[in-house]
Amino acid sequence: MNNIRTSSLHWLEMFPDEIFLEIFKYVKPIDLYSFIGHNQRINNIIRDVKLNIIIEFLHKEDDLTYLMSFLPHQFIHLELNIAWKVLDLHSYTRLRSLKINHYGLSKSELDHILTAKLPCLEQFSICNLPFLVENKFLHGVLDDKHFPSLKMCQFSGSYCYILIPNKQYQSLNLTIRTLILNFLNQSGLISLLNILPNLRRLETSFPVSIRESENFNLNHISLEQLRIGLVDPSNDLEKILPYIPNLKQLRVTGKINEQSILEHFQKLTKMFCMYTSNLEKFDCELYHYGCNKQIDIFIIQQLHPLFKMIQCHSGNNFEQCYTTDLMEFPISKLITCEFRPISSGNSSILYSMITYILVMSTIHCE
Repeated sequence: MNNIRTSSLHWLEMFPDEIFLEIFKYVKPIDLYSFIGHNQRINNIIRDVKLNIIIEFLHKEDDLTYLMSFLPHQFIHLELNIAWKVLDLHSYTRLRSLKINHYGLSKSELDHILTAKLPCLEQFSICNLPFLVENKFLHGVLDDKHFPSLKMCQFSGSYCYILIPNKQYQSLNLTIRTLILNFLNQSGLISLLNILPNLRRLETSFPVSIRESENFNLNHISLEQLRIGLVDPSNDLEKILPYIPNLKQLRVTGKINEQSILEHFQKLTKMFCMYTSNLEKFDCELYHYGCNKQIDIFIIQQLHPLFKMIQCHSGNNFEQCYTTDLMEFPISKLITCEFRPISSGNSSILYSMITYILVMSTIHCE
């Protein structure tokens, strides 16, 4: 038996390092940890393995101590779904992707993120950011001093937060290409487009209708993909699209407010012809509530080449969903309340916002 084991180890030693590296790429870090200490050659090979760490839960803080056996430069992806007192983000200077997703982020944890200098970080995602700190935190992340290579930034989760632009924040960020935010207000959108001149993709929702009184300062020629939830899609798009002339992909979620469904899509057709000559793909999830007779979907499909994939799915009562990328009416997204757009003369602003948030969280969640 000993001879067989010795022979097996001998043949194992004959494998080149590249074979071990390829195998270890598919081994979970916590299992890879068990190989450390067998011999110096294996130890050296393991130190060259790039680590993708996903921490779901902990029974106790000691459960993270195995990570201390790896070198900081090995960490390239880190996903934290729990508090991370044991980990020091400052040391992971080769980190390329960081995702944080847990409730109850403390001030010390938020400060830890904002003070960490991660020169190789390209993707950053955070969920459930506390309501009172979202603007300061967002501006801190967009500042390229700490994350100079950042290309994708995502703020999501169950909390609703609306960016309020910081007038003192004027630094341009030339690296970010993708930005995903729960909600934005009009001033926030203008601020972001001005400080992110190379932004290619934006995903967000507006809790209020867009006013004509506040215009964009300049055309954003880099933005090519827009995924957006709107209170009044046809009217709001009319105020946005003129400033995004090179848009190639558009997905819209919202409610059809016109009495005539055909009128809604006729408006979209006119806008696309006027403002988005480069548009290559259009997706929608547009809801209509009422007892109006359902229009022949073939008529809508003939209005514009990008409407050919639009289908109509009916709900339980009078709900209808005009969509390109849903196979049926989403029962989990049935809505009985109405949109209540906020205006300056509306005394029930808080109620309107809460109503809208409930609606959008139903029809816009991933």
